Amino acid sequence: MRTFRYDAVRGVAIAVLFALALIPAVALWRQHAQAHSAQDFTLVDHFGRPFHFAAERGRPVVLFFGYTHCPDICPTTLADIAHARAALGAAGRGIAVLFVTVDPHRDTPAAMRRYLALFDPSFLGLTGTAEQLAPVYEAYHVYHRVEPATDTASGYLVTHSATVYFIARDGRVQIYGDWTDSRATLTKDLMEILS
Repeated sequence: MRTFRYDAVRGVAIAVLFALALIPAVALWRQHAQAHSAQDFTLVDHFGRPFHFAAERGRPVVLFFGYTHCPDICPTTLADIAHARAALGAAGRGIAVLFVTVDPHRDTPAAMRRYLALFDPSFLGLTGTAEQLAPVYEAYHVYHRVEPATDTASGYLVTHSATVYFIARDGRVQIYGDWTDSRATLTKDLMEILS
């Protein structure tokens, strides 16, 4: 009995030490995993104007995919990004924040403009036809699926991936974030792409 208890404790201790040893490696992967060039695309911004992503080269960009009727992930992420960017003061205002819809049926330019104004009026919503958006989703590995209509006021929901892309001035995706990241982590990520 004593041996079993000792072996169990030793096994747990080894597992904990192993997990702790992985933390720096995971953090490093998160910060620099397969940094690659962001793919260019052309969509329509929330003022109804053509938007060419290539024109953002030279400016740090945060790119996030979601939709205006999202009940949780999108408003949380956008509020946290707005807070993190505001924490950087004037420097933060130099970072473009782009919100690409996964629900083009409901996310008209006007709807996106009203929605983003709730978080930060400088955030830019991007939409387009399903045909225009499909290659963008593919380039950024965006999962999205319309769920059956519910009894909620928002109607149907869209299940979607929630990666936040932090793109450096040179057009490389420098950091891959997630909607669960803390505001402190988001602020640190924004500082990384500003440097």
